[in-house]
Amino acid sequence: MTGVGPSSSYQCGKCKAATRRQCGKCKAATRRLNLKKYCKRDYAIMARVIKRLDEPEDEYTKGWVKYMMKVETIYKKARDSRIRKGTMTLVIPAVDLACKCPKIKANKAYLFLGREKDDSPTAKLPGIIGVTQHSIAHEWKGEWDLRMRRFRRRARKCK
Repeated sequence: MTGVGPSSSYQCGKCKAATRRQCGKCKAATRRLNLKKYCKRDYAIMARVIKRLDEPEDEYTKGWVKYMMKVETIYKKARDSRIRKGTMTLVIPAVDLACKCPKIKANKAYLFLGREKDDSPTAKLPGIIGVTQHSIAHEWKGEWDLRMRRFRRRARKCK
């Protein structure tokens, strides 16, 4: 998810006319991942979304929708990162989800690239990964594993 307004790699084609006006057009991040996009993000992980959590909201996650996910592979993270393999909570702004940007489905694997120190609740709560408008969320494709490993090797050239 990049740019201004609710966005991701998915178009809001299924939004109703009123919702589409309210949401705006989802800015489609290109499907093509490149080293520049990889370098701009703090983390790059492959995770499987297990289910949507219907927990009561607290003061930090009000307006955010929670999902339980299992982090299967970590391609990139900062030294002081709280991202670990295993079960973690994913939070996405409710406004973006209403526009199906991104369209998150249970039992599907996704590639998430983002910044940990953004305006999401992740800075305040451990064990949570936030997907904001500056994040990238793509449904996982098997051939991306080799590409992500190649980016990891080339990441030394990141500025």
